[in-house]
Amino acid sequence: MKVLNPFLDGDGVWQGDSPGTMRKRFQCIGAQNSMDFCANVTVYPPGEGSVYHNHPQSDELGYVISGSGVLQDMEKNVTAHLNQGDILLVDRGEIHRIFNNGTAPLLLLFVCISRTPMPEG
Repeated sequence: MKVLNPFLDGDGVWQGDSPGTMRKRFQCIGAQNSMDFCANVTVYPPGEGSVYHNHPQSDELGYVISGSGVLQDMEKNVTAHLNQGDILLVDRGEIHRIFNNGTAPLLLLFVCISRTPMPEG
């Protein structure tokens, strides 16, 4: 059994290479400590989000810890508004993006099957 604090036990890595794509991911569960899952807490500052990406090998489960934002599809359509306490499910292979359109940091917990590549840009 393990109890992890993503901000203390996770590897905090800034991701994004242009304005609107900056976020900090704290990878806390992965190949180093689980055979089945990977999990991270991602912090999106206001006005920032992920790049458009997909996960070809896994569905993605997300839980909004705090803040608000939107889930967008490849055509930049808002498919869902995200608020504290919401759970989101993105189907395997579905191209999507998370964006913080709020005024406070957006924190999400993401879970995928083990060895699922995370977006780099």
